[in-house]
Amino acid sequence: MIVLGAKAGEHDACFALVKDGEPLFVYEQERFNRVKHGMSSDVSVLFEGLAEHGVAPGDIDLVATCGDHGLVPERLRQAREYLTGAALERATKNVEWRHPTFHRVLAAAGFGEDRVVDVRHHVSHVASVFYASPFDDAAVLSLDCSGEADTAMLAHCTRRDGISILETIGLPHSLGRFYEAVTHWLGWGFGEEGKTMALAAYGDPKRYAADLSGLLRVDDDGLFAFDAGLTDGTFSYSTQELVTRVFEERFGPRRKRDDELEQHHKDVAAAGQYLCERVMLRLATTLKKRTGSNALLVAGGVALNSVGNGLIRREGIFPQIAVYPQVTDAGAALGAALYTYHQRERSGSHHYWEMKHPFLGREIDLDRVREAAAAAGLEGVRCDDPAAFAAERLAAGRIVGWIQGRSEIGPRALGNRSILGNPATPGIKTRINAEVKHRENWRPFAPSVLEEDLSTYFEASEPLPYMTVVAPLREEWREKLESISHVDGTARVGTVGDSFNPLFSRLIREFKQRTGMGMVLNTSFNDKGEPIVQTCEQALRLFASSGMDVLVIGDWVFEDKRGARVGDLDPLRINCRKLPDRPTLLVALQDADHAQRAMDVLGREQVVSTSAVCVVGERETPRFDGEVVRVDSQDGLFETAGNWPQVVVLVPWSADKFVFDPAVYHSETAETSRRLIEAGTHDLFWVDPSGQVVLARDVLYVHHAQPSGVPAAYARYWQPAEK
Repeated sequence: MIVLGAKAGEHDACFALVKDGEPLFVYEQERFNRVKHGMSSDVSVLFEGLAEHGVAPGDIDLVATCGDHGLVPERLRQAREYLTGAALERATKNVEWRHPTFHRVLAAAGFGEDRVVDVRHHVSHVASVFYASPFDDAAVLSLDCSGEADTAMLAHCTRRDGISILETIGLPHSLGRFYEAVTHWLGWGFGEEGKTMALAAYGDPKRYAADLSGLLRVDDDGLFAFDAGLTDGTFSYSTQELVTRVFEERFGPRRKRDDELEQHHKDVAAAGQYLCERVMLRLATTLKKRTGSNALLVAGGVALNSVGNGLIRREGIFPQIAVYPQVTDAGAALGAALYTYHQRERSGSHHYWEMKHPFLGREIDLDRVREAAAAAGLEGVRCDDPAAFAAERLAAGRIVGWIQGRSEIGPRALGNRSILGNPATPGIKTRINAEVKHRENWRPFAPSVLEEDLSTYFEASEPLPYMTVVAPLREEWREKLESISHVDGTARVGTVGDSFNPLFSRLIREFKQRTGMGMVLNTSFNDKGEPIVQTCEQALRLFASSGMDVLVIGDWVFEDKRGARVGDLDPLRINCRKLPDRPTLLVALQDADHAQRAMDVLGREQVVSTSAVCVVGERETPRFDGEVVRVDSQDGLFETAGNWPQVVVLVPWSADKFVFDPAVYHSETAETSRRLIEAGTHDLFWVDPSGQVVLARDVLYVHHAQPSGVPAAYARYWQPAEK
């Protein structure tokens, strides 16, 4: 049986293909479009994965979503409890539009309703950890911002009975949303809660604990609810409203991203972290009482709170705790696929897969290394023993980029897409933060340590392979290993065994032979704000443009940067590679900065032959040596653009809104784009402000019952291969 798990269209988009209970690939959208958290309606990544693994779309038996649309009535019932009037009407329209959209995106890609199976969002999270575990019996805690109608789920899972839901917490009450609001008030954005967790160690939780405990009330069992006093019929409990109507009133204006972090910012972070830990600890205790299980699994976005996970481990509530690498919404794709397989498989060959490593992403293309290096002005050499070579350079205090095999799933580098350092080298943390990662120096790095050496350095002895649980560093090592420990004396440790990652394990053993230390500093191979690198071109670019000393890709070694040409890896440039190189009209609907950035990237790199720019309305004209056309209206745009074989429209909306926001889908720009497509301009693309490029005909007919005879580009993937 072949099951596709699909988290399509929204943030953390991901596709997971499971064959006979075992994953063939797990592809996260962000790795391909280079926009962190991958909010895109483009599902071409899926078809690339199928082709790479020799699976035709028609071979897929079932497609599992990560949301149960049968829960829409419950979601609307919840909304009526805290919203009235216009606010309720807006929420209702949003829910009624959004939930069917997941099916319609899949239908546009060729997967009809007869093959689509809905899986409840938090059940997907629960399944993603239980059906990847070795346990016959486990308690599972799932926490995030929200699913269809739930924000938390407590479950008891056994191989005999499957998943039994013990408790859920419904909207609007959300620990994930609360923590996200803390993060946004601190001046950061979506997916940056790890900064809040790290900053919390510098603050005093007592200063604001009472304020935040009054906002999110927690009972003795860990069940939580927002203060009922917030409900006034208009308050939707969104992150933005929590920031502006609660946090700013209680703690002052939201910090701007580049403002100095003051002590009261650190204290609010500490209080938020304390409340999060208290909820997690109490819920874990409740699960132990209700299940009697010896193993706890934690899933959902909140499970990335490695400090909270570490507290549960140290309290000893469960003999075993496991937090897998892809616990966010991206991991729900794998969970939905595994759940569907275990629910539907009836052949008698039921297979229980166990995750023994996280390397389920795309393989690095070693055949492209020589060509990519030449294009970057770099020259590498082949090495007989890359592990020993890297260990030698690390022992000498060098910063080493390390790229091998298939990429890790999830946000942590676990030995195949890593930047490595010698943790005992003075100043190594500052160097990597300042010269390679370009991030705040107070943020800690993580260690990768040999399994058998874990207890030498840490107050822990059991395998912790996924860097999802912190452990205290032993007192005698804290000063020497300050580069991999946080200010509170803990580290987000990752253990490495020979079976987990043989080559990386050997690298650390070679390093130990030279230094006596069975541990290396390990951080993800990416620059600030980027996803982990996907290709050798991206790895070479970061090597050439940063303070990295050495790069190892497979058995290729690079050290000499003289003559390097540092290319621009703006997501726009990467994504525009899908554009045919033909005369192109660039349409500026956005602000001047967006248009100028597009012109700079496309023109400088000659990605496409931009022949003219069309500026709609009273907008500033970008600098451009070619023809600039001004039009007053969308009708004028239609007349002008109809003469071009290819049109690229710079739109002001993020790519997920192309199908999930009815105002965008029915906008004047969308209607004009459809007119152009139906008049023959099939090569019409929308580009969002982050640089995501989407073929318009693949998204602009998703909600149309009759798609005007315009086939989606995905149709070609369904054609039988020529013999």
